[in-house]
Amino acid sequence: MSGKKRKGFSNYFLNSFNIKTHDGFDFVFDKNGSMNIFRTVFKNVLKFPKLVMSFINICLFIKREKPNVIFNYYEPMIGLSAIFFPSIKYISFGHQYAMTSHFYPRVRGYYFQKLFLRILNYITSIRAKKVAMSYYEFSDENIDILPPILRKESYDLDGNKNEGFILVYLINQELIPQLISECKKHPNLKVECFVKLKNNFKNLPENLKINDLCGESFQKKMKICKAVVCSGGFETTSEAIYQNKPVLMIPIKNHFEQNSNSLDAYVHNFAVYSNIIDLSKIPNYQSGNKIWFDTYKEKLKNIFELYNIYI
Repeated sequence: MSGKKRKGFSNYFLNSFNIKTHDGFDFVFDKNGSMNIFRTVFKNVLKFPKLVMSFINICLFIKREKPNVIFNYYEPMIGLSAIFFPSIKYISFGHQYAMTSHFYPRVRGYYFQKLFLRILNYITSIRAKKVAMSYYEFSDENIDILPPILRKESYDLDGNKNEGFILVYLINQELIPQLISECKKHPNLKVECFVKLKNNFKNLPENLKINDLCGESFQKKMKICKAVVCSGGFETTSEAIYQNKPVLMIPIKNHFEQNSNSLDAYVHNFAVYSNIIDLSKIPNYQSGNKIWFDTYKEKLKNIFELYNIYI
């Protein structure tokens, strides 16, 4: 079960799962990529009747299917459903659970978003075993720690090589003028960018190629690039860290989670970050953490056994 995606689902999901969609919570971003808190709250208040109907349909679906266990990847409505199904085991996964741990680096400000995160952490894990995914291992008595769970292709490093170009993922095309400016400043750098395109860009610098967003192509390019520039999201940076690619993170403005991810990666020498696209800040290396990442199957098995789940 998944909330509807405005940009649709990647082929990876479509080919791997039977997907049941529902209306879920939405975040609203302005043209600069910053999250607009007021518009986000306002939009979801207007959607409240749809959200209620979605929740009812989710509960009816669970009642009909009678699952033994539900794995919840940080979906509030699935978390709330645990109130009505006390006989079903719930395990809730989310990098966000790590962000409230005493071990996690602290970002100043964002008081409303921090409160909202704690509320979401609670709602998504009602009566559930909480599993926090993290770039690195640490101990917290309230949660289990798990390495990032990546697409299986990400773990195949046999074809990895360095073809000398920088791979860029942009959250929206409004950031392309920044990238064009940087490519003109650094004509010696070859740059390949993936972004959800709404229109075509002409007269690009010779050292810049722009592709419409495609998860499979992006993943293949990551294996042969020399460095990655991306937002402050957890999944893409995890893939780059596992593949030992130097990473420059550009967190979305006014987005607590992305800024926290970026600081966390920087503190542990996995990436550097910048508020704007600045190709001169791309690091020459990153420390990597392959040994920890490769324990995900063992860690999952241990978590399942605690709940008497055998797959």
